[in-house]
Amino acid sequence: MNQKKYYLFILAVSILSFNATSQNIDSLDTAFRKGRWLTGLSGTISSSTTEVKNADFKSSSNNYGINIETGKFIKDRFLLGGRFQANQSSTNGTVERTTETFYIGPFTNYYLTDNKTGSLFATASLGYVRYRDETQLQLVQENGEGGGLGAIVGLGYSYTINDFIAFDLGLNVNLFWVDIEQESLPSQTVANTSIASNDISFSFGFNIILDDFFF
Repeated sequence: MNQKKYYLFILAVSILSFNATSQNIDSLDTAFRKGRWLTGLSGTISSSTTEVKNADFKSSSNNYGINIETGKFIKDRFLLGGRFQANQSSTNGTVERTTETFYIGPFTNYYLTDNKTGSLFATASLGYVRYRDETQLQLVQENGEGGGLGAIVGLGYSYTINDFIAFDLGLNVNLFWVDIEQESLPSQTVANTSIASNDISFSFGFNIILDDFFF
């Protein structure tokens, strides 16, 4: 595990915890009030093309993901809950590769202001990630699968409407450390390896905020 990334994640969580515990005054202005429930759905999408003219090489990459989360405000502007995230990335070119990750874990959001129209927020999560990939290079195919530790940190803005609906825009950093078993075909050789990956994604979505849970 990259120690610098680990320390940055611990620092982010510490800042969120400090800000939340130091908040002693409840506000009636913000939609992010103590005791309310938030359930949200968000997505990410991106694409890119790489071309090396001298080497006659061209590849395209498409990435998309979906994030579902729900939680309760244990204090004004301090949300605690659970998150599920699924991502897929595909690359087409000389090498064709498809990668899938599934993440689940607890998360915390801290909303920085009590403005009625919305707030900047910081988010942090630490959980379990499941990883799977498939790579095709001419006549050789490699399949890998495994699991490990995942961390998500990010910043965003949440715009609220009528105290019950919020639209989010955010920038997240996903950090994954997984151990995988990789099989090569047609030779059927198997090898164990570790992968550390990180990516930055732009997210957009909406939340429903209720005084009580759905039932």
